Amino acid sequence: MILSRGYVKIPAFLVFFFLGLSSWLFAEVGLEVRNTSYFSARDFKRIPEFFTGQEYEGSKVYCRSNQSERQGFYFVVKVNSSSTDLSVDAYWKLDLITSINPAAQSIKIPINNPKIFGKEIFIGLTGNDWPDPSAQVLAWRLSLLCTEGSIIAKKQSFLWSK
Repeated sequence: MILSRGYVKIPAFLVFFFLGLSSWLFAEVGLEVRNTSYFSARDFKRIPEFFTGQEYEGSKVYCRSNQSERQGFYFVVKVNSSSTDLSVDAYWKLDLITSINPAAQSIKIPINNPKIFGKEIFIGLTGNDWPDPSAQVLAWRLSLLCTEGSIIAKKQSFLWSK
């Protein structure tokens, strides 16, 4: 219906629908680092593994620098986004300084399961990437990148920014 001043009358539900849709389409991806800790291989054993021989993930996603090793230092992260899937070739990039090595290191960690949004993700430095259980992370920056290297999301420690 057109009014005398040239305005179009739009039903209220359409306005709210398009406002909600625009926030979904242009939502940013956020990283919430919940914990950083050393985990032994035993910490990942679950009862179903004894029956199947396969690591039981449940609702968690494990991304490890060395896929055959479980023991190491992990960042427990939740990825917040309204998206449902990630690009198949996306990966984590972890820059860090440790108590053992004061030089900054950069490690690329593959993502095997693109359904990471809304789940708890264990991003692990395992095998030779974390040989000493007593080592501590002093500063870090965690980035989620797509294939061509553009940053989807990143989070860093206070000390990394200094």
